[in-house]
Parts: sequence; structure tokens; C-alpha cells
Amino acid sequence: MNVNLYPFFNLGEKEDRMSKTTLSIWLSALAAYLLFLGWHENWRGALTADEIAAFTARIERNENLDQNQRAALIAFMENDTGKEFVMVNLAAYHKGSVTHPETGAGVSPNALLDNYFRPFMGRLFARAGYPAFTGQAKGNYLEAWTVGADPGWSGSGLIRYRSRRDMFLAATDPEFGDIHVYKQAALAATLAVPIESSVGFYVSPRVWVALLLGLIAALAHIFTLTLTVTFRRAT
Repeated sequence: MNVNLYPFFNLGEKEDRMSKTTLSIWLSALAAYLLFLGWHENWRGALTADEIAAFTARIERNENLDQNQRAALIAFMENDTGKEFVMVNLAAYHKGSVTHPETGAGVSPNALLDNYFRPFMGRLFARAGYPAFTGQAKGNYLEAWTVGADPGWSGSGLIRYRSRRDMFLAATDPEFGDIHVYKQAALAATLAVPIESSVGFYVSPRVWVALLLGLIAALAHIFTLTLTVTFRRAT
């Protein structure tokens, strides 16, 4: 009696290929997450003494900073913990149109600030910096102690920085000085305070990126298993 066993061996080969495919799916998801962590996390630790000295020299040469700002920036470097932080930014636009610093034409302060914000955020994003939250102000001070008069804040933005090193690399970039004039012309007042998180309930990209990649891998795995069952039934 002749029995053709080829379909069974062929089915085994197909299942073996499917098993390798599912393994590659999960390994690819893991590799993608490791690449993300390589970009998102600060693996170099706190600023070194040599880096602080180099950045201090750049700060001292910056004519847009007064002595108090220079002292605050240097102290911020010297107290580096190596952790990520969020810069809390408040901005108040000039009322009406403003003069473009290059063309002399009248433009809206919002549009002029974009000439500063977009290039700066592009450089910052390359160093894993990004807006964590932005929004428009919907009222004046509801509580304020021993501070100046409310300048009429237009909005606020929380910018995540991977490290203080990344902030100073972006802020002391020679090209950054060329676009800083747009910010100065657009804003009547601004305030920036660095905050290092201690307690928070928002979902970090470390979590939701892992969940997203896991979901994609799981769906791809289910699709692969579906193909395996289809092949079984076909044979």
C-alpha cells in the first residue's frame, strides 16, 4: 500500500516557518523598544566637570543673558542629577501685530514665535525632548503671593528634556542664537522653571510605547496563527 506522506511533512514545514515568523515578530518588537529606550533615556549620567566648564564658557559669551540668568544656569548645571526634567514655560504675547525683526513687516506674535519654536523643537526632538503638554490660558492669576502683577499670560507649555546636557546643547547651539530674536520680538513676557518629577499619574512614553509595540506584535501574532489554522484546514 502506497501512502503519500508529503502533505504531512509539508504541513510541518509550514508550521515551522510560522513559528519562526512569530518569533521574529516579538524579537522585532523588543528590538524596536530597545531602540526607543536608547533614544529616550539618558545613558550618560550627570554633566561632567569638563562639560560644565565648556557650557559655562558659552553662557558667559551669550550677550542675551544678564548676570542673574547666567548664575541660575550655571547653578542648574552644577546641581545636575542626571535625571529627565520638565520645563514649565509661561508665555505672554504682545497685543496686536509685532514687527518682524528681519523684514520689518507687521506679523502676528503667534506666527513669529513659530519661527523660533519649530526649529528649536526640531533640534530638541533629536535629543528626545518633546512637548508633554501645551494649552492656552483661560484666566488671570487665581492665586499669587509676593509675585509681580499678572502680565496676561497667553498660554503654557511643559517641555520634556532627556537631561540637562541636552537642554544646554540645544540652548547653546550657535544657530539657536539666530532664531532667538523671533522669541524676543513675539513675547511681552516669559517665564521658565525646571521641574524634576517626584509624583505623577500621567502615562510615560516608556509605558505606552511598550504597550503599543506589544499590541502591534500581538495582532501580528494572531494574524500568523490564523494563517497557520487556514493552512491546516487546507491540507
